[in-house]
Amino acid sequence: MRRSQKIASGVMGTLLLASGATAGALGVLKPASAQAEESLSPTGMVHHEGSHTVSANLANLLDDSYTRMADVQGDFVFNQSGTTPNDELFNVFGTAILTMCSKPADELVQAGEGKANFYVNVSGNIRQTFSVDVSQLDDEQGVYMGCSCMSGSPFGQAYVVGVPLASVVEMADLEEGVNTVTAYGADGFGEPLPLRYALEKNALLVYRVNGQELRSTADSSLQLWMPETVAHYFTRNIVDISLTKEDVEPEVQSVEPMYRNKIEISNKVEDSVFRVGDQVSFEGVADDLGSPIAAVEFSFDDGDTWTSCATEGATADKWVNWSFTTSFDQPGDYHMIARARTADGVVSPLSASLDFSVK
Repeated sequence: MRRSQKIASGVMGTLLLASGATAGALGVLKPASAQAEESLSPTGMVHHEGSHTVSANLANLLDDSYTRMADVQGDFVFNQSGTTPNDELFNVFGTAILTMCSKPADELVQAGEGKANFYVNVSGNIRQTFSVDVSQLDDEQGVYMGCSCMSGSPFGQAYVVGVPLASVVEMADLEEGVNTVTAYGADGFGEPLPLRYALEKNALLVYRVNGQELRSTADSSLQLWMPETVAHYFTRNIVDISLTKEDVEPEVQSVEPMYRNKIEISNKVEDSVFRVGDQVSFEGVADDLGSPIAAVEFSFDDGDTWTSCATEGATADKWVNWSFTTSFDQPGDYHMIARARTADGVVSPLSASLDFSVK
């Protein structure tokens, strides 16, 4: 009987896959191999974002010391239900991405401290300002939602519960021509959004994250979460929602072109020993913020051939948590490359890779 080996997951892999990645969640797929001349053709490998042209072509960089394995076959599973624990999620918000994303706040306080305050003031170009406790509204929703910045790796996903922003907007008596909504935090931070965009995306005013009610030592603990939108708009401690009419509707910031279609391998290989014939599982996440991930692809010969694994049914508002299991029939040092393809034909401009050895 062949032994089964699972490369030790890094922090993100453990957090995501332990919480919902059951084999067959969306089916076990037998991947189809893609030859180099097809997968490295111009289609999908070069794309344009505004004035930018981004190429995802790969160069052969491996030296002869690596063992190459063409047309790798294996078992592939994926799901979109993984979550990042709250302490990890908000620690990231408050440190590494402080300059790129909205201002942090103490959403999570020690037991016995803070209070749940979900009141928000609604003002702007409306005929009468008002305040509302959004947690008392009747149309509560719960969804999985990813959160990612304009650059860097994907960093968080949660099951959030709240009320659609649309519910509050419907309560306002809008003046004619209102086209902009801005959620302001207690610190004055706020990023204007086209009102139509926020309503189309079903922006949520969130008061519970991964089953935990948000609390704050002062002011509101309410948050704005935006599907398929960069974390720059994920405002904390919302105290005011302003509905205004602007001469020019604000533009929505999007992911930097070089960071579209992000993919990450969550495994670590330290202290892992793999033998010929072992079933070895690789795990990771893929995310694009705007276009669904259509496939995750793997190469063990430096991009000469690719194994393409479809992620049929994946949606753009959540990550794809993937796992690929295969075996190796000869010892050596191996180099795996992973990339993703989106439904609109974009190949990961920045691939992910992992080196490991088989004895």
